[in-house]
Amino acid sequence: MNDLKDDDVKSLLALALADGDAPLGGAGVDPAGDLARGRRLLRRRRAVRFGGLAAAAAVCLGAGSLALTAGGGTGTEAPTVASRQQPGGTTGRTTDNRSGNLSIALVAYTGDQVPGYRVSEVPKGWEIQGGNAFALTIAPTGAADRNPDSFLGKLVVMLQSVDAAGPGAGTPVSVDGRRGNVHVEGDTQILVYQDAASHWVVIQAPTSLGWDDERIARFAAGVEVLGNAQGGRG
Repeated sequence: MNDLKDDDVKSLLALALADGDAPLGGAGVDPAGDLARGRRLLRRRRAVRFGGLAAAAAVCLGAGSLALTAGGGTGTEAPTVASRQQPGGTTGRTTDNRSGNLSIALVAYTGDQVPGYRVSEVPKGWEIQGGNAFALTIAPTGAADRNPDSFLGKLVVMLQSVDAAGPGAGTPVSVDGRRGNVHVEGDTQILVYQDAASHWVVIQAPTSLGWDDERIARFAAGVEVLGNAQGGRG
């Protein structure tokens, strides 16, 4: 008890009296017992106070952990995709489609035209190879086959044979508001339509272009049949 200061002794006695265990009155009271009770109560209060502080600290730590998780700071959550670009077939662009063919876009044509037909657009990377009053031939730039009368694997514009009439069988399409039909024969997509001057025009496109009906109809809408164009026979 010698290591206790006067204030500590007074506090211990006060705690012992407040605990209600001390007998009433001052006679016959053993101060050592009062001090022992005071020490027990002081330790109890300190233990309660320390336990409350520890619980509060745990709550704060838990809240901080929750904030990190909500804010994405742990690095374990799935990444957010901000945007995703889809492949397109816009003018001036060539992309691979799922079939493995090339879907080749149309671009404005500014080169020399040939007698019989004019075009406003060609497939990107293609050029007018040649033509006459019977047919216009468009092929990939630098193609090994330079013969404009050879149509295999090339884009061809011609008038319908004089022995035929109407668009024939196929899927109906509109070419600049005019009727037409599209069908496929082997590796060739064929569009037959009537232009503004009532000509029946035939467009032959290799399926390797990857064109749908809308794309071939768009190409046809940019075709102009000149006065010297002639239809073949057969």
